[in-house]
Amino acid sequence: MTLGFVWITAFIIACNEFAVICASATWYFSRKDIADSDGIPGDADVWKGFWWTFRYQMGTLAFGSFLLTLVWAIRALFEYIGEKLHQASAGNKCTECLLCCCRCCLDCFDRFVRYLNRNAYIYCAISSESFCPSALHSFLLILKNSAKFAFVEGIADGFMFLAKSFIAVCTTLCGYGLLQSGMVKFNVDPTLPCIFIFFFAYLVAAKFISIFDVSANTILQCYLYDKDMAEHHGLDLKHVPPTLLKFLELHS
Repeated sequence: MTLGFVWITAFIIACNEFAVICASATWYFSRKDIADSDGIPGDADVWKGFWWTFRYQMGTLAFGSFLLTLVWAIRALFEYIGEKLHQASAGNKCTECLLCCCRCCLDCFDRFVRYLNRNAYIYCAISSESFCPSALHSFLLILKNSAKFAFVEGIADGFMFLAKSFIAVCTTLCGYGLLQSGMVKFNVDPTLPCIFIFFFAYLVAAKFISIFDVSANTILQCYLYDKDMAEHHGLDLKHVPPTLLKFLELHS
């Protein structure tokens, strides 16, 4: 029951992530030379992501979330066994070192599976392939363009950290002002409440700002896929927005 609950939770998270991926992919491949009713070039279809999830890619998302569930189960089992070994060895330093090394390897493997799942979902949304071919092709695409991915990831991580910190600090300052103004009756030192405000504000901001990271990776992978298809068939790139062309220095 616990494993099933974790699997369902991972599946729901994957569905939400896939909806963001589909919205970014549909925006990239939409017509940007025709003005929409909102005046913004391009059109992102969020509902199409939910439709594609239940119509075409439910098995893909279920399989990817199942892999992630297995990794979480292995980590939980290791933590249980590691705690028993730690108690049996009476705090032996060599045992603690080995446990820390194993815990680090499992954490790295967890991060790798998360990264592989996300890029496989992106490739699924672009090419409509199943999970395993999408994971392989996206991994090869990343290796082929590792410099571009590293550059985009670096900029995205820096932007996300600044945005999350700015939101958390502003929220904490607002909370401190409310506590000091007397609008909220609080007769103790406001330091501890402000720490809690900062912590929860940072978590909420992280969930919202993570959409930027997923969208940036989706648009980059859409561009690289579009570029490979254009070079293979001798066509021109029609979907790349001018800002992305300038960013990647494709024209002088």
